[in-house]
Amino acid sequence: MNTTPLRLLSLALAMSLPLAACKKNADSAPHNPSSTAPPAHGAAASAVAPTAPPAAAGGDTPAAKGAPAIPEIPFDFGTVAQAGTIPPFPYVDYPPKVQSGGRWTREVPMDRVYVILGDHLHALEGRVMTRKFSHRDADMSELEVRRNYENAMGAIGAVKVNTVQPEHPAIVAAVGGNDYYLRNAMLMIPDLRMSYDVYLARKGDARHWIVVTTNDSETGLLTVEEKPFAQTVGFEGSRDTPVAAGGAPAAAAQPVDIAGLPVSTAALPPFPYLAYPPGLHEGFQFTEHANFDAVSIIVGKELQGVEGEVETRTFPNKNADMSAWAVRRNYEAAIKALGGVKVNAVGPDDKALLAANTGNNAGKGMSGKEITEYTLHKDKMRFSDHTMSYDSYLVRTPEANVWLVLMLNDSETRVLVVREKAMQQSVALVTADAMRKELDAKGKVALYINFDTDKTAIRPDGKPAVDEIGKLLKADSGLKLAIEGHTDNSGDAARNLALSKGRADAVVQALVKDGIDAARLRTAGHGAGKPLADNGDEAGRAKNRRVELIRL
Repeated sequence: MNTTPLRLLSLALAMSLPLAACKKNADSAPHNPSSTAPPAHGAAASAVAPTAPPAAAGGDTPAAKGAPAIPEIPFDFGTVAQAGTIPPFPYVDYPPKVQSGGRWTREVPMDRVYVILGDHLHALEGRVMTRKFSHRDADMSELEVRRNYENAMGAIGAVKVNTVQPEHPAIVAAVGGNDYYLRNAMLMIPDLRMSYDVYLARKGDARHWIVVTTNDSETGLLTVEEKPFAQTVGFEGSRDTPVAAGGAPAAAAQPVDIAGLPVSTAALPPFPYLAYPPGLHEGFQFTEHANFDAVSIIVGKELQGVEGEVETRTFPNKNADMSAWAVRRNYEAAIKALGGVKVNAVGPDDKALLAANTGNNAGKGMSGKEITEYTLHKDKMRFSDHTMSYDSYLVRTPEANVWLVLMLNDSETRVLVVREKAMQQSVALVTADAMRKELDAKGKVALYINFDTDKTAIRPDGKPAVDEIGKLLKADSGLKLAIEGHTDNSGDAARNLALSKGRADAVVQALVKDGIDAARLRTAGHGAGKPLADNGDEAGRAKNRRVELIRL
């Protein structure tokens, strides 16, 4: 085969090779999300000195603490000669003999990747494509592949700009010694044995990057058309009108004082506030909605139960044509525009968090079983995948608290939204006559009395039910009742036990105030220990939150 320059590709191909193949928070590792535009032509552009790659909030960082950062030495792009005619992205083609089945391609319109520029790491943002093929499919040796791409770079006018390889001590030290993370998540090198060459073609102020990696069996290509980040995701009700990109929301001081956080002055869009990405087909929009439900959200280093209108939205990043990094940048900007503040200091896998909310420390769940890590994550937190990052935000408004939780990994994004509100009673009032009939037939009756959320105070709309109990007792002076409180399994078991007893006591206090002799009454609280229904959904949990009257 002749070692002539490869054909120049005029059309971008659909991609399949992952761009951010790192676990938790790789999409956000290390970058400054507020830095969006590349330096102008001729400006002194500093190479990026990344920090150690983080794990999910509260996890252990894989990088060695105290690792030296690469100094920011300016690179003058004006020293790179202007290229000739640059072909359409992605600039160079696959070898002619590589058929479609042997082409591993993935493209996203916006992502952040890293290259070695000189002897430093440098961050790039823009349109990104990764490709890979085997030399056997190309019917070429490694040398022949390298010579072809070298000649193609020369034909374009691209210049080789890296002076060291990824194993250079300073490069490895910049990420805390984590060589695997460096190569796979940052530099996108398909195999650790590969050579690494970075080429830059400069045309006016535009910069076009091609990275060629080879070993004796395969070649990888990374091409980047550098351009500023563009916000694409908008608000609910105006999804085609993106919000202004403004970086990430501020983080609340720890420990979190919710009452001390600022009240947002933004005009909130319709619930659930954050739209799906534009262009995402409805078949890939997975929505779960409840007018009233309870979820657990990480605030600081602890779980906090929240009740209200709840919606989760899940979608594959690939079908949204977005990288995980672009998804994060978009939703962070939208949450910041709403006035959101980041409130979690740990992630779902934090050991102390798990210890406090599973097993004996969490009491019994539905069917009398202990709450496990799995049920805690899936049922209470709506956190379905350990590879996902987890960031919880609070938007305080004059009307209600709004909670937003962003969970994502390389392949999928989940957004959990809760607007706090009290449950609206939908069960009809049980009259004194109906209570009498139920007591005569079964010896007990279940009532649904409205209390303030997580409190023992009877709400005004709960008082009519208590008045009916008073009518029942006044109509039969010989009737004695045990009044027993019950909760669902949300939250801490000890707290639920105390809450159920306190609510039963509150009913008795109201009856005594109404003239009922306290000697005719006794109270008990069972927490979530005696469920009537499955706690796995809101309908079951609502049925379990009750006060029972039992004939003595």
